[in-house]
Amino acid sequence: MTTSTSTSTSTSTSTSTSMSTSTATRPQAARPRHVCVVGGGYVGLTAAVGLAELGHTVRCLEADRGRLALLQAGQVPIHEPGIAELLAGQMGSGRLRFTGDPADAMEEAELALLCVGTPPRPDGDPDLRQLAGAAAEVTVVARRDLVLVVKSTVPPGSCEALELLVAGAAPEGVRVRVASNPEFLRESEALWDFFNPDRVVVGAEDDGVAQQVAQLYPPDWPLLVCDRRSAELVKYAANTFLALKISFANEVAGLCEALGADAGKALAGVGLDRRIGEAFLAPGPGFGGSCLPKDLAGFIAVAGSVGAAVPVARAAQVVNQAASASIVAKLSARLGTLEGARIGLLGLAFKAGTGDVRDSPAIALARELVARGCTVWAHDPLAVVNDEPLVQVDDPYVAAGGADALVVATAWPAYRSLDAHRLRGVMAGHVVLDAVDVLDASAVQQAGLDGYGVGRGRPTTFAPVPWRPLEWMLGPVEAAAAPSTRTGAAAHR
Repeated sequence: MTTSTSTSTSTSTSTSTSMSTSTATRPQAARPRHVCVVGGGYVGLTAAVGLAELGHTVRCLEADRGRLALLQAGQVPIHEPGIAELLAGQMGSGRLRFTGDPADAMEEAELALLCVGTPPRPDGDPDLRQLAGAAAEVTVVARRDLVLVVKSTVPPGSCEALELLVAGAAPEGVRVRVASNPEFLRESEALWDFFNPDRVVVGAEDDGVAQQVAQLYPPDWPLLVCDRRSAELVKYAANTFLALKISFANEVAGLCEALGADAGKALAGVGLDRRIGEAFLAPGPGFGGSCLPKDLAGFIAVAGSVGAAVPVARAAQVVNQAASASIVAKLSARLGTLEGARIGLLGLAFKAGTGDVRDSPAIALARELVARGCTVWAHDPLAVVNDEPLVQVDDPYVAAGGADALVVATAWPAYRSLDAHRLRGVMAGHVVLDAVDVLDASAVQQAGLDGYGVGRGRPTTFAPVPWRPLEWMLGPVEAAAAPSTRTGAAAHR
C-alpha cells in the first residue's frame, strides 16, 4: 500500500483549558459509526469522549468496577482539563455510554478501539497480555465483521500477531481484521491534542480497513496511511526523538555549568532554528511519565530483538538517568553533606497539569535523597503519593519550613508566585535549587537565598575555562618554539 498524506488546519476552536465549545462548531466525522472503546483510562476516555463529540455512538468497556461506577455516574476518574464537561454533554446526548459487559459494548459495534495498558517488563519489552485479553474479549461477542483498532503503544508486528491470535475466537461468519492507529496525546492537554492533531496515523494492509479507520475522524484532519509496522513504529520513534531532545538539553546544560554559560539563553538560540524548534528543548531533572521512558525502552528493546544497534537512543537513557544524580551532587556540594539534611521538595508529578507520578523524576530524586540520609518534606498541587519515603504536606511553605535546601522539581505555575522573602523566613538554610526554572531568580537573590538552577547558577568568575595553548595566535617561529606540553595552560576568565 502506498503512503498517502493530506494536510489541513482543524476548525476546532477548543483549547487545552477550555473544551466546552458546542458541537456545532466542531468538525464531524466523515461517517458516524457504532464504536466500542476498550479501556477508560487517559487514552480510552479521551478517545471515547472525543469520538462521541465527532458524531459517533460510543460504548466504552471498562473492567475496573470502581472506575466503571464513577464513569457511569458521570464522574471523571482522571485529571484532564475539559473532559468532565464533554463527558456530561455526550452522556446526556445518548451518544456515550459506559459498561462492564463485553456483549453490551459490542452489540452494534463495527470497530473496537483497544486502549489498554502495555506496561514495560524489566527488560524493556512491553507486556501485551492486557491487549491480547481485551482483543479476545470483544472478538468472541462480535456480531458482525469487526476491525480491531490498536491505539495502545505496541512493537512493530503486534497487529499481525494479534490478528492471528483472535482469528480462532471469532464467531462463525465474522471476519476480524486489525489496524494500527497510535495515539499522540499529552497528559493535561489530551483533548486539545485529540481535536487538533499534528497527524492521524492509520496502519492497515487493506484499503477498505484503512478507510474505515480514517473515517472515524473529520476528512480534513492531517492523515498518514501506511502499513501496520510503520504505523506501530511511528509512536516509538516520535517519543524516542522527544526523549533525545530533552537529554540533549540536559547535556548542553551540564556543559554550560562547566563553562559558566547560561543554558536558557543557549538553548533558546538553538530552538529558534526552525529545523529544530523549541519544544522539549529545556533542561531539568529528566523526563518521566507513562510514555517517554516506556517508549524509549520499548524502542531499544525492539531494536535489540532484531539485532539493530541504537546507540543514540541508549545514550538518551544514560543522560536521563544522570539528570537526577546531577541534582543530588549539586545539593551535596552546597550543603557539604546530605546526611541528616532536611530537603523541601516542590512538585511530585512528572510534569505540571497532571497528578501522574509514574516514572516521575521528582519521586526518583526524593528516593535518592532519602537513601543519602535526608528527610524530605514535599508538596504538589495535585499529585498524592503513598508508600513513598517522604512527608507530603498541603502547603509549599510548610514543605520549605525548616529545610536546609529547597528543590523545585515540577514546573507548576503556582510556584512562580511564591514569596521568596517568606521562603527565606521559614527555611533553616538558604540554598534553593530550581531544577525547572520557574522561580524569579532575581527575587530569590534579593531575599538572601542562594539560587541555583540547571544549566546556570555558577558565576563565570567561579568557572574558569582551561584553554589549550593558543598556538593559533602565534607566528610560525613562535609556534615552533612553544612548549609541546599541554599542562599548565592558563585559565581564561
